[in-house]
Amino acid sequence: MKGVDSKLIQQDQEGAAQAEQQPRRRSRRRRAGLWTLRGVVLLLFLALFTGFMVVGQRLHAPEWLSDRVEARLERALGGLQIRFGDVSFIIHEGWRPRLRLTDVTVSDAAGQQIAQVADVRASLAMRPLLRGQVRPKRIILNGALIALTRGPDGALSLTVGSGSTPLQEAPNFAQLLEGSDRIFQSPALSALTSVELDAITLDYKDLRLGRSWLLDGGHIQANRNDNEVRLATGFSVLAGRDYVSSIEANYTSTLGSPAARFGVSITDLPAEDIAGQTPALAWLQVLNTPISGALRGSIDAQAALGPVFATLNLGAGAVQPNPEIKPVPFESARTYFTYDPVGQVLDFNEVSIDSAWGSVQAEGKAFLQGVDSGILESMAAQFRLIGIRVNPANLFTETLELRRADLDFQMKLNPFRVQLGQVTIEDGAHRLRASGNLVGLTEGWSVDLNANIDQMPSEQVLQYWPPRLAPKPRIWVTENLYQGEVSDMDFALRLRPQSEPDIYLDFDFDKARVRFAKTLPPVEDAQGQASLINDRFTVTAQKGVVVADEGGSVDASGTSFIIPDVSIKKTTPGIARIVANGSVTAALSLLNRAPLEVMTKAGLPVDLANGRVGLVGTLSLPLKKKLKFEEAEFHFTGSLDDLASDKLVPDVNVSADNLQLSGDQTQVSIQGNGFFGVVPIQARWQQPIGGEEPQRSELTGQIELSPRLMDELRAGLPKGMLTGQGTAALRLGIGAGEPPKLSAESDLVGVALAIPELGWRKGANSSGSLTAEATLGDQLRVDSLRLDAAGLRTVASISFRDGDELDRVQFSSFELGEWLAVPAELIGRGAALPDIRVLGGVMDLGKATFGNGTGGGGSSGPGPKLEVALDRLQVTEEVALTGMRGTFETTGGLRGPFSARVNGKAAINGQVSPR
Repeated sequence: MKGVDSKLIQQDQEGAAQAEQQPRRRSRRRRAGLWTLRGVVLLLFLALFTGFMVVGQRLHAPEWLSDRVEARLERALGGLQIRFGDVSFIIHEGWRPRLRLTDVTVSDAAGQQIAQVADVRASLAMRPLLRGQVRPKRIILNGALIALTRGPDGALSLTVGSGSTPLQEAPNFAQLLEGSDRIFQSPALSALTSVELDAITLDYKDLRLGRSWLLDGGHIQANRNDNEVRLATGFSVLAGRDYVSSIEANYTSTLGSPAARFGVSITDLPAEDIAGQTPALAWLQVLNTPISGALRGSIDAQAALGPVFATLNLGAGAVQPNPEIKPVPFESARTYFTYDPVGQVLDFNEVSIDSAWGSVQAEGKAFLQGVDSGILESMAAQFRLIGIRVNPANLFTETLELRRADLDFQMKLNPFRVQLGQVTIEDGAHRLRASGNLVGLTEGWSVDLNANIDQMPSEQVLQYWPPRLAPKPRIWVTENLYQGEVSDMDFALRLRPQSEPDIYLDFDFDKARVRFAKTLPPVEDAQGQASLINDRFTVTAQKGVVVADEGGSVDASGTSFIIPDVSIKKTTPGIARIVANGSVTAALSLLNRAPLEVMTKAGLPVDLANGRVGLVGTLSLPLKKKLKFEEAEFHFTGSLDDLASDKLVPDVNVSADNLQLSGDQTQVSIQGNGFFGVVPIQARWQQPIGGEEPQRSELTGQIELSPRLMDELRAGLPKGMLTGQGTAALRLGIGAGEPPKLSAESDLVGVALAIPELGWRKGANSSGSLTAEATLGDQLRVDSLRLDAAGLRTVASISFRDGDELDRVQFSSFELGEWLAVPAELIGRGAALPDIRVLGGVMDLGKATFGNGTGGGGSSGPGPKLEVALDRLQVTEEVALTGMRGTFETTGGLRGPFSARVNGKAAINGQVSPR
């Protein structure tokens, strides 16, 4: 094109010189031609008349004239060859002639086609024409096929017509447009004021991107006003989409200077088509959306690009760096920004986004790197966001409404990567910070996100915690951690294509209420930490108390709750690790809550004992509603200190300095050394758990067998009957709505027993056998007492009156040595020795070992009565009294009447008197 312009300029300069010489020659002959003036006037009149007759009529030039026009045009084109199909003339009103050429082909001197146009029209300037100069005033070209190609290096080449060689080449658009200036600067086109190209088809190929576009129905118009040239163009873009895109542009320059102003308007042009045209807008390539808007800018006198002002309106679309990746949709967006090419800075005055995910407004700056090389390497941006309302894909329970956020990030395009330096979100007095990376891979999104919340009420934190993100921990926090403050909350998300999200979470809480198990009251004033690491969720109360239903508060410091694997889809197990220190009553009160109900099922009160308890335990249970008792598993261990109870065994103070506590879903047990009243005991208390009906607890162990045990049991034994100290194995059944049941047995080693009246004594060093079964409670009763020691064998039961006074001792069998085998009763007389009733049996006086009667006394007043009903009293080897009956007083010695038969025959009556 430059060559064409230079030849046009040279040819026009020669024509101008000739034109200057011709007036001088005519002026010298002017006087000589005066005589022909009339003839000339006549001819002029005829010409005007003829012209008037042909105004508006198209005149087709004959062949000889076409050849003359062709030759004249080729001389004007500086040696270029021109061919056309037809040439015609028309004179419009105003006497302005117009030339029309069809099927025009322009070739270089070697015959290589360089342009092809279907129709060329030219209006001729009148003043140069009157001087014999053909100067077009307006040129109109129709039906041109223009090919514009951007090479791999960014250089442009322009071709007009199919099969033509490039007409013009330039390194960029600005220099390509300078050709319009040179056209208007050509002397041959000095009268030209307008050039129009209509019905243009533009085939644009970008070899850098490997893409092409077909622009149809286009027009280009260049208008000259003095030294100012304005170029305007418009095209429709054919892209095979369900909407039509269009482009309009203008370019205003001053002849002889590279300074220019330009503007571009687009309608529904795909973002990727815009992004590929300049590195400054390459960041738009991550969007899949039609864009409408306008750009305006300038070029200074040094051909440097000045600031560019842009307005872009985005239709419904998505952020989608590549076709394979899941799009992030939006409904509309707009932005106003200024591009500074010197600093390579985009100054965004406004960015507004509206979508089903939310809306936001922003302003900020973006710093571009790589624009000079023609490829955008990265974009570093700083934005301030306001009016934030977000809820992407209904991720949150409610739309987040935030007042302000500041963010800075760096974006790279190949591959797409956004490095989030920092996001700071202000929500009232609270601040959230985040950073991370977002990478668009062919397989999908890769996300690395780190976030921190400085301090926030626990219920407000849940607004930032999407229900679908780690749902089980979120549900637990929602239902079990309330009130209080959450602080120093760290969150990390690692998301890879075709993989489950990897989530990390930890936060501190203070002054909170935390419920570690639904069956227990919450931990009050709790301070602690929660974390989610490798799908394991843990909440620990480093400090806090549980207020029991009875017994006051329990220190729960160290209590924790664990979900071992939050990725389990179905019923997820949960584990509560309980640490408790408090009163025994408070601990029993907690154990008595549903579904355990330990004390209720045992039929025992929760204030069973006083003392302190410290325990640790583990409760494992599925996280579901309507939990059944049998679905839970638990175990605990601990210790009881300074324990004392007068309710475990009625009217007996059971105490211990320290006992060991343990339990699981089947039973609770306490064991150790203590005191039954003042009697040492080593025992284990065990309470079964489970079942619908109350179950009795059981106390087993070893207890001291001594006079002080008899005193605690209020056994009522005569003084001196039991001395020494041994041990007895005992078993005590307690609760379930029944009186306590005691069973005991002993080998009697260490225990001395004596019945002086019968002359019987068991030494402490000898052994024997004692078994007893008794009912304790409001009405004490010994159901069975069996003794086998030192020749004495007895089977008895003992009953008591109100006030624990002895009612009677019933011996179903009382055997002593070889001389006594009788059933008998002892009848209580309060503090006095009991009366004695012998109810049958046999006595052999020859083998009897009666004592002196001094060992069983100790009480004042009348002695006990003795009622005897013996089946046989063997007096000597030959004499026996049968059916003996007698009633005797023992005060001052044995006296009283009796009756019997001698050897079963003769009846006798007698009297016993003391000697």
